Amino acid sequence: MATIRCAECGSDLPAAAGRGRPRRYCSRRCRARAYRKRREHGPATSSHRAAAPLTYDGDNLVTLAVELADNLGLESVSMRLLADRAGLAIHLLYRQVRNRGDLLSAMAEQVIDAHRPRTAAPPDDPRAQLEHLARDEWAMYRRHPWLLTVLATDRPPTGPAVLAMVDRFVSALSEVGFDPAEAFRAYLVLSGYIQGMALLIGRKPADTDHHTWRSATLLRLERTGRLQGRLQGRPWLAVASRSDPDTDLDTWFEFGLHRMLDGLLTPIHGAPRP
Repeated sequence: MATIRCAECGSDLPAAAGRGRPRRYCSRRCRARAYRKRREHGPATSSHRAAAPLTYDGDNLVTLAVELADNLGLESVSMRLLADRAGLAIHLLYRQVRNRGDLLSAMAEQVIDAHRPRTAAPPDDPRAQLEHLARDEWAMYRRHPWLLTVLATDRPPTGPAVLAMVDRFVSALSEVGFDPAEAFRAYLVLSGYIQGMALLIGRKPADTDHHTWRSATLLRLERTGRLQGRLQGRPWLAVASRSDPDTDLDTWFEFGLHRMLDGLLTPIHGAPRP
């Protein structure tokens, strides 16, 4: 007669007596341990083990997290979801990434580093440099809308890529005559404009598109009899009702960027700063 062993620890089990489901575990402790493993790592089937990649390191996990944030939104990215998508036990993930805060910082670092200027020599014109840098930051938010949530805070991550991005702005502003303190303040003003415009970028794949939102809003105003009252005397509102951030947002950004730089650099163009 074949020996029956505990499915958890491998100890011999007594022969089953009577009817009912055969015992699988030698004790409550082994049963509880097996339950925790199933809950955390999924069923311990051979197919599950074969599918689990064995080559994930910190950089690959961050890349996977960036993809999840791009597709599902930042709020959906959790340590447990990342471990599940990577096919890793949760405790193995924590050996690579200490916590979610560190994960978000690493994600920002990876994205910013990937978007850093690759040209050998930057433009000689400081204003052209600032326009180029501003468009690079804007392009990052367009490609990765969740990045704004990570960076637009009074305690942003301060890894090498983030600091290098600020360095590039401050260096260009210093070239036009700002002292270090003024250059940093001017950078905050310019980056604040870029991030403020980035608030208009849709963040969730499931967001209602602007056309649907606009149609629903106009229909609601028509039903309440307030549509004409809202439009009367407000020609800008009539124009705005025909605009669409999905197609016009880059135009709005460029319009504001030129005027923002005009304002920041005007005192410097007039005469050398003391």
